[in-house]
Amino acid sequence: MTRVRWATVGSVLVAAAVVCGTALGVGPWPGLARWVDGPSGTRYVAKAAAGETTVRAIKNGAVLASATLDGAYGIPAVTSVGLGGGLSPDGRLLVLAEPPQYEGLRDQSSFVLLSTPGLSRLGTIRLRGEFGFDAISPDRRTLYLIQHVSSSDLVRYVVRAYDLRARRLVPGAIVDKREPSEAMRGYPVARAASQRGAWVYTLYNRPSENELPFVHALNAARRIAFCIDLPRWPQGADIWSGRLQLSADGRELVVRAPESVVARIDTKSLAVR
Repeated sequence: MTRVRWATVGSVLVAAAVVCGTALGVGPWPGLARWVDGPSGTRYVAKAAAGETTVRAIKNGAVLASATLDGAYGIPAVTSVGLGGGLSPDGRLLVLAEPPQYEGLRDQSSFVLLSTPGLSRLGTIRLRGEFGFDAISPDRRTLYLIQHVSSSDLVRYVVRAYDLRARRLVPGAIVDKREPSEAMRGYPVARAASQRGAWVYTLYNRPSENELPFVHALNAARRIAFCIDLPRWPQGADIWSGRLQLSADGRELVVRAPESVVARIDTKSLAVR
């Protein structure tokens, strides 16, 4: 039976989490991507060298804007296969992340906020602990961050909501109210988002061969989330080639293996068929 688990931002938990999903198996999160494309067709690239990072906004082969930052930053990846993230749904905010380290958890994580397309610096976020980028709410008020808290299990994480106006982590957690202590794990494989970015869907591959993949549905506008277990995955099909595809009206999410449809999810009821 497919489980649909509901999650919301609580007020009593110290660790914040969407206790679903994980990051790249050899490190605490997927790391950096080569680029990310905005809704207007502008591509953003970042390259770090010699203690500095150069960020460029490019459209139709022409550089629209360029900025140089102190430190090493890059476009955050949101899947283990390198899909770029960091942009708000309206394309007006770009978040850069530090490169991951694969020798345990860092003591501090930093992010740079840039307005787009001009790449003006809006500020820097510094947090104690190991954090990675997850998503941005449609109104650009909430930044979702993946936090890793176990040095002995780097693929286990929790997700924090960061208030971009108050410039602080939101107290509480995004957890399954019925299973608040369950620590789910998996590798992000594919992602799809609704047209205005209110919903962000991510396909996860669990690390155990005996467990089926699942889809994590984050309502980025309301700080709530659902985890939807898939009833099957085609034998022999490459999970890393899996894809998510939303219908034009946003009412159906199709989970695809390389050569077949694995499941169809009603985005209102979250029923799987």
